[in-house]
Amino acid sequence: MKLFKYAITCIALIFSTQSLADWEAKGEGKVIYPSGRTEPLNFGFEYKKVYDTVVFTAGKSQMRTSEMPPNYILNMFVNDKGQVYVAEFAEGFFKGFELAIGKHNIVVEHRREFDEEEPLSHLRVRINDRSYLLDTTHPTIKFEFDEEDGIADISGSGLLKDLSTRSR
Repeated sequence: MKLFKYAITCIALIFSTQSLADWEAKGEGKVIYPSGRTEPLNFGFEYKKVYDTVVFTAGKSQMRTSEMPPNYILNMFVNDKGQVYVAEFAEGFFKGFELAIGKHNIVVEHRREFDEEEPLSHLRVRINDRSYLLDTTHPTIKFEFDEEDGIADISGSGLLKDLSTRSR
């Protein structure tokens, strides 16, 4: 009887530990092309513990690892026509995108007409309620993770706070 109780306790501990570590942040939105055409965007993250290994999924890519990665960096590239490229989202350059992922929102949009003299000045990046302007042709968006909340925070580099808006 003691052996049976011990086995049940061990099984319950394994399943409770495993379920606490698993999380998924589904992401849906759209990619907007220069013609105005839109394509659906499905990009999310999943962290799933399977025995002594972890399967981490970012978009369509999966990776087995011994522990959850602390973050994921999404690289963006802006060409001289002011178009954006994100390898995980499309095979070519596009005008912008909208992504609702977990409890967060990310938008890359045009805030004014394109100017060849300043190819970055027409783009705005919104991360949740914060608005940014681009400072480089290769900005990044960094997703930080924790085991309880999934996406704990989203920040960026190569971005300047947009003082023309009233957001934080």
